[in-house]
Amino acid sequence: MEIAWGIGGVSLGLDTLNLTAMQAVPEAKSGRQGMKQPGNLAIWVSGAWPLPLLAVVCWLLPASTSVRVVAAILAILLAPFPALLYGRHRHREQLAREAATREEIAQVRLQLDTVRYRTSRLREELQAADRQARLSHQLTLLGQFTAGFMHEFNNPLAIVAGRLEVLLDERKDDPELCADLAEMLKESRYMSNIASTLLQALRRERGGTVYEPSVPLTALEEAQKTQQHMAASHGVRLILEGAETPRVDVPEHVVGEVVRGLLSNAVDALEGRADATIWLCLEPYRTAGAKVVIRVEDNGPGAPESIREHLFEPFVSQSTGRERLGLGLFLAASLLDMYDGRIRYETREGGGASFVVELPPARFTRGQPYHWFAGGTTE
Repeated sequence: MEIAWGIGGVSLGLDTLNLTAMQAVPEAKSGRQGMKQPGNLAIWVSGAWPLPLLAVVCWLLPASTSVRVVAAILAILLAPFPALLYGRHRHREQLAREAATREEIAQVRLQLDTVRYRTSRLREELQAADRQARLSHQLTLLGQFTAGFMHEFNNPLAIVAGRLEVLLDERKDDPELCADLAEMLKESRYMSNIASTLLQALRRERGGTVYEPSVPLTALEEAQKTQQHMAASHGVRLILEGAETPRVDVPEHVVGEVVRGLLSNAVDALEGRADATIWLCLEPYRTAGAKVVIRVEDNGPGAPESIREHLFEPFVSQSTGRERLGLGLFLAASLLDMYDGRIRYETREGGGASFVVELPPARFTRGQPYHWFAGGTTE
């Protein structure tokens, strides 16, 4: 078994040496040609080192055949020993080089993965920047168009409002007509206010107009009144759940516009539903300094998950009709953002959509006493 191991070890050492020689000498065509290199020749010559010892043993010991045979066998067994040591040393060097190569390959792969990751991030950032640039350009064009349109729109609207005021003064004796004229004048003024506010929202700037804090419940009642006919024509019930809250630091026409837009979207979403219902809720005010919360809920299908994260971005709409540009929720969020308000989407329990509008409470005044913020009551 020792002889077999020795021969196998020599073969392993020679194969390793041949491989090393082939890598070191590009001109080598085969393992046989690698054997002719000086290093390999020295290894073969080193196998003759037991011959002097064999000669000494044969000279000192009796000249018997058995002794010579034993000495020859020992010399044969010891002859490959230097080659085995050298082959083992070269094998360890080869393993070390392979380990170093694998480590370098791993580092290169890590660097390549890092480059791929950074490249993908840069690509995503470039795509996001491109989308933002396109969006900014579209909003700029929309703002320019809206500015021109509002200028042309406000002129005849002012004439109509002025004429309505004159008619109200002239027709004082007709109560029914005066009531209709007053409602028309109110809506025309609302249209004028919301037109200027929408333009400010598109420009992302808050105007210097002075306004009074508004009563949320009044704005909700006006929105319900204006949208009740449209909801009834589509077979939708519109339920208002009011509560006592402080005034909010948002113009009444802004609150009304946001709520009207949400009600209009809800009516469209409930198209063709048998038990279609919209709840317009004003949550009771319990914590001093907290936001006043309005909820607009419906029992429709709700917003698709694919667009929920982008609901308040411009030109995002779940409607397939060309009449929808996807600007309603974007304008609502922009309007509220101008006055430190917020709007978010939630999934309603039992199915449907729920839009939560948060409005900042106004500071207490003589008309809105301190009890709203301290939790007391007025006399």
